[in-house]
Amino acid sequence: MGVRTTRSDSIGLPTIPRYDLLLALLPIPLLCGAFASVFTSVPETTAMAAASLPSALVFVYAITAAAPTTIERSA
Repeated sequence: MGVRTTRSDSIGLPTIPRYDLLLALLPIPLLCGAFASVFTSVPETTAMAAASLPSALVFVYAITAAAPTTIERSA
């Protein structure tokens, strides 16, 4: 008895590694802060300082808790 699969079961979606996702998330709060300073009356230094906090937290998480644990050695 064979296993029947649908066409959508055979579609292989690419998986994004966690480290690439963390790198992609780093500039998002900074961009939000830049847009906030342009489109509101919030001063640029205040907006960027507030936006740098989430980016700093993501960075610290990326280098401590989610750091790569295996070392790949080239031959």
